[in-house]
Amino acid sequence: MTQPQQGTFYGVGVGPGDPELLTLKAVRVLRQSDAIYVPESRLSRQNHVADIAAAYASADCDIVPVSFSLADRAATRQQHWHETAQVIAGRLQGGQDVALVTLGDALLYSTYIYLLRALYAVFPKAKVETVPGISAVSTAAALTHCPLGEGEQPLSIIPAANDVKKLRDLITSGSSVAIMKIGHHLPQLIELLDQWGAIERSVFVARAGLPEQRVELDLNQLRDVPADTGNLAVILVAPKCDR
Repeated sequence: MTQPQQGTFYGVGVGPGDPELLTLKAVRVLRQSDAIYVPESRLSRQNHVADIAAAYASADCDIVPVSFSLADRAATRQQHWHETAQVIAGRLQGGQDVALVTLGDALLYSTYIYLLRALYAVFPKAKVETVPGISAVSTAAALTHCPLGEGEQPLSIIPAANDVKKLRDLITSGSSVAIMKIGHHLPQLIELLDQWGAIERSVFVARAGLPEQRVELDLNQLRDVPADTGNLAVILVAPKCDR
């Protein structure tokens, strides 16, 4: 009996949320995939990517929700991804093409990274293709007309929970800084940017491309906001924002 040709696993960045910001390649891959895995979590608010997947999937495509593991123990989280990877490996070995959709770019703070690592662990010879997407950082820059890099100016992308001294050194050095994974750190960040004299050259974008998108060119407007305002948000700090 002839063995089926091995399928391909695709990591598909679908951009920040605006369905018009998918690449042509992302659309093609979603249309041809036999199964599309959609990350979901009660905390991530990424569930709307299921609508994007459904909009481009073929009629017989299997759309599979895959929950984030929110366990505190790293071993428990790894086991969660391991089990998902085993199922996907079986699909690939059966000749199916499988895609995982993720917000923004597939290799920038994405769940795809963890699943890809787990897949290689259980199926080292897996055929993999990553489809890059428009990142939230690029979208935030476009919405605020804030340059990410100019001339020889460096750009640093850093999670909000990183070391405060490292963040201060980057911002006070005059380089451009994109702060991601803000979440509940937003009030602290606003105070720090104010202390460092950088609040006037900072902009804020949350849920870019979604109906509830919020753009603030004056971060003082974000004092005393609801606790979830920093979810799916980016702060850009630049030497000069043309706004």
